[in-house]
Amino acid sequence: TAAPVVGYFLDHDDFAHDNKTYTDEMAYIYHMQNLTVGALKQECLDAYKDKPHYCFMSPHMQQFVKVPYFMFNSKYDAWQMNNILRAPCYASNKHPCSKEEQNAVLQYGKDFLAQFAPVQKESQNGAMITSCICHGCQWAETSLENRTSYQHYAAWHAGNDTGAAAIHIDTRGPNGDGALDKGYGCMPFP
Repeated sequence: TAAPVVGYFLDHDDFAHDNKTYTDEMAYIYHMQNLTVGALKQECLDAYKDKPHYCFMSPHMQQFVKVPYFMFNSKYDAWQMNNILRAPCYASNKHPCSKEEQNAVLQYGKDFLAQFAPVQKESQNGAMITSCICHGCQWAETSLENRTSYQHYAAWHAGNDTGAAAIHIDTRGPNGDGALDKGYGCMPFP
């Protein structure tokens, strides 16, 4: 089994809607690092012949992962707010975010869940998805459904929680709609 902590980085447009997206950067890295030889699963490369960089982007390559895993991630991951969405209020650490930036962050959370949905369909997987705007979140303190993240993980690992019961998603807005602002290490919103 595996337990990735953050890293479910989206294939997503940035706030500026320009041609300098994270996905474009991954295409460059694929060629720059010569990932053409043995570094990526051949099954994935065969599926994405025209876009082989997809094979190290979570939303695309996850379908080829056979090892059961429990994903710890934020649907509003702080690193992604700065490096993928590139919302100016997070890139420059100037808050509050404008209304347009707030809407982009909220949409990113929805887009995260849409791109994460295939993971939920694999019954061997589990997850703890927080709404805290964090990266390297305080998982020992982060709780949902009267259990900490690690208790959810332990129940999945022991086989006590399986299928949909092993997927735990905080459906609230950023920082639990304000409930997680203090003591969880969440970045501010708005």
